[in-house]
Amino acid sequence: MDGLDLLKQHWNKDNNFPKVDKEQIKSMLYKSSSSIVKWIFIISVIELALGIVWGFVLPTEDRVHTSFYDIIYIVFSVVFYVVIGYFIYNFFASYRNIKNTTNTKILLETILNTRKHVNHYIQFNIYSIIFMFAFVTIDIMMTDLVDKSPGNIVFKVIFMVLFISLFCWLFILIVKVYYKILYRRLVRKLDKNYEELVRIEEES
Repeated sequence: MDGLDLLKQHWNKDNNFPKVDKEQIKSMLYKSSSSIVKWIFIISVIELALGIVWGFVLPTEDRVHTSFYDIIYIVFSVVFYVVIGYFIYNFFASYRNIKNTTNTKILLETILNTRKHVNHYIQFNIYSIIFMFAFVTIDIMMTDLVDKSPGNIVFKVIFMVLFISLFCWLFILIVKVYYKILYRRLVRKLDKNYEELVRIEEES
């Protein structure tokens, strides 16, 4: 339990605890929300940086690709980084809005927008992972099975699809756990701040 939660607990339940002005509670909720969104922004930037570094460090195979393959890969990469950049910009904009505003209505709207963007950010990353696994599977089949006999092709296609699908499922499961630990936890804290701000506004 953080300091803000402890203060609210005593404020609501302990008659002997010095009463804190609602504006002070609101100010602490503003700072708490700003800090949470700042961490969402920082984590997303770190993820982007690690992804870029991983792309350079990861060894590439000397595979023969068609121009169509290269075009699809380039288009996907451009779209992916543009969309990720869009989300990061929105996280930063939300952080700036919360940090600089003194309007509770704006803060509440920003919290809702941040929660929406976090959910979309997570969904986009998961869909991107699925697309990349499918893309890699098709690439392997197109390049490695060209000269195989029909019987061998059927067996290897089934084996590769099952193996890569299982690996993809496990990888996405790990990613979801990671997002739950980081982003969902931060969003839950934002939701608590949102509910507390709404309660204070209704009592005003």
